Amino acid sequence: MQRYAVGEWESLWATEPYMKHRFVLDLESRTVIAGEDRVRRHWWSMRLEHVAYMQQLLDETFDSIWDEPEELGFVRQDWIPSWATKAWPWPPLPEVQDVEKMLDGSDLPFERDEHGCIIFPPRFIAGGRK
Repeated sequence: MQRYAVGEWESLWATEPYMKHRFVLDLESRTVIAGEDRVRRHWWSMRLEHVAYMQQLLDETFDSIWDEPEELGFVRQDWIPSWATKAWPWPPLPEVQDVEKMLDGSDLPFERDEHGCIIFPPRFIAGGRK
């Protein structure tokens, strides 16, 4: 039996109705091991919490995928595709809400450009100095 299954699904997120996702499943361990989102014509590695959400979704709603992945449009294969093993962009960008909380609750000065806009990602200035 081939250990992995690879497939694409339409959007999991109501706020992004036209987004596509692709996943690699390890059928032996019944685990989602990689995922990517298609955004603006490019595939981007999923955050770990999104891969975990897909795992939860499959376990709770589509548990049959582990035995019959073809029924949900996945293809069995013996290898993990190269897109699933490439390095993630580093450093990972923080979620927008996390940055907003950090800026709203922080007494630390942060760097601004010549127009007064915060430089993102923020580079904090220790002791008010660069």
